[in-house]
Amino acid sequence: MPVSDCRDIAQTLLDCLRETACMKSGKSSKECLGAEDAPDCQVYRTTYFECKRGQLDMRTRIQGNSHK
Repeated sequence: MPVSDCRDIAQTLLDCLRETACMKSGKSSKECLGAEDAPDCQVYRTTYFECKRGQLDMRTRIQGNSHK
């Protein structure tokens, strides 16, 4: 997977957030990202953050992200 391709992870995160009560109440994904009723989505949030951070790390840019 190319280093710049974090779209799949972002989509998984959004899909997870859509299932939370926060988003079903009409709030935005940005508002619900840190909501306490979405603890399962925090794993995807962390993975997405690490993917985006990897774009700035020169070693990762050359070697590619290692998705765990």
